[in-house]
Amino acid sequence: MEALAGGRGTELVLLHEINAGTFARLYLAEARASGGIDRIVAVKILREQWNEQQEVVARTRDEARLLARLRHKNILRVEELVEVDGQTAIIMEYVDGLDLKQLVEALNQRRQRLPCKVALQIVCEAAAALEAAYFRVPTGLDKPLRVVHRDIQPSNIMVSTEGEVRVLDFGTARSSAVFRSAQTGALRFGSLKYMSPERREGDRGEHPSDVYALGLVLLELLRTEWLPLLPMDVHEHDEAIASAIARVDGLGMPNREWDMALRQALAQMLASDPRARPSAEQVVKLMREFVEQAQGPLMGRFAEEVVAPIAEEHARARPHAGSLAGTRLVVNAIGEGPRSMSISNQGGGAGARPAAQPSAPAAPPLREVQREPAQAREPSRAPARGAPSDDPEPESGNGAAIAVGAGLVIVIALAAVLVVGGGVALWWFTSRRAEAPVVIDAPVAEHTTTTTTATTTPAAATAPVSVRVAGEPAQWIKIQSGGSTVAEARGDLDGSVAPGNYSLTIKIVGRPAVTTDVEVSEAGLALECASDARQNVKCQGGNRALTLKP
Repeated sequence: MEALAGGRGTELVLLHEINAGTFARLYLAEARASGGIDRIVAVKILREQWNEQQEVVARTRDEARLLARLRHKNILRVEELVEVDGQTAIIMEYVDGLDLKQLVEALNQRRQRLPCKVALQIVCEAAAALEAAYFRVPTGLDKPLRVVHRDIQPSNIMVSTEGEVRVLDFGTARSSAVFRSAQTGALRFGSLKYMSPERREGDRGEHPSDVYALGLVLLELLRTEWLPLLPMDVHEHDEAIASAIARVDGLGMPNREWDMALRQALAQMLASDPRARPSAEQVVKLMREFVEQAQGPLMGRFAEEVVAPIAEEHARARPHAGSLAGTRLVVNAIGEGPRSMSISNQGGGAGARPAAQPSAPAAPPLREVQREPAQAREPSRAPARGAPSDDPEPESGNGAAIAVGAGLVIVIALAAVLVVGGGVALWWFTSRRAEAPVVIDAPVAEHTTTTTTATTTPAAATAPVSVRVAGEPAQWIKIQSGGSTVAEARGDLDGSVAPGNYSLTIKIVGRPAVTTDVEVSEAGLALECASDARQNVKCQGGNRALTLKP
């Protein structure tokens, strides 16, 4: 191909179809800029039957606008919003690798498991993408976009052959951004299986629903198998989740305390009540600590030894090139973020027409392009690339000088903070590395791992209480009276309460909470407990044997 005349524009050649979904087809393409630099991109083209469905078209365009704002290393980078033969299309970063659905199914065929350390790192980086989408303020804006993905599932998370993680498909997302044009319509978007309980009941989906979906993905990765559709009933749902977590083995944690903490984190991400789930920001912090402690290969080595060979097999097994393979297209020079423009192929059906986008300037007229046989070079392997800088170019004149000066002051101040803060951070991490992380009960709550006792009764009127659980670790134990907690502990409980009648509740990691009534005499109460196959907990001690039931 020759560079375009005038030194402006980009030429595209669609090489072959990578994937075909319900709404769009994905093509691998070779792009050559006017300077003669070749690169590989992906072109997502909306299927013909959806072009008249305004909600689908609007969501595709919204996806491009959102991704242009959400510049993050774990979010797929978008380059341009265009039209191909009248069909809405997005030119985006090409990731050479596998999505998690392909990866897990390939490992199952080989009778292999995904290493726990790798699974945790994948979820950590996917959570970082969700954190950036919801909490971070994009360049040029004064507040976060509050983007909720709403379709987190294995096929929308990719691992490259170099070990990079990307979250894909923000076409079903919603946000507080004013530039979104899609409205809630008759179509229901998202995978039912990965929808949180509140979404399945009709809620539109908030940030906790993304955390729930990511927790389900993590549970499946740790098991290296797919779970069935979970029941709608809250009690049945919680039992199914608890049972699935209990059946996970080989987590690769250094000891029982870390194993219990990881199971507890899973249970919290998958809680029925969205208020009990951690935020994506908290998930990132937890997963980083779990990754540091987990045994197994690092992501880079796993990608090189496992992901790359499987990706090669998938490329060789690709069934057909696609109906648009070999199409040569001309695109005008890429601007700051996506704007609608038309690209056409000669003799290829509908003529080029500009896509409507009120907030963008009209694209300049395009030169005619020709459709040629697929003579473009297809590389044997195209590595994924990092996202380019999203910093806007400085304005000319005094405004630019002021901006540069202010930037230098900020950089110097930040450097000083980093020098001091780096030493503190290093001390903090090295001093607590061997401790299991504190897993939270709610997004704003923090708890210690030690026994806590609350009572208004004078010390002389209290009796000692001891409850220990053998076998499976206890997530927490509570003694309550009239709905108020008088003694509570994470793990085994050692405390004191006033003599009287109470309710004893034990929550074992990966199992539903069980409860029964107990009597504490003046001599106190000491119980030795263990769970059975029916998810009951049987305790010995006191005046009689006790059975705690869900």
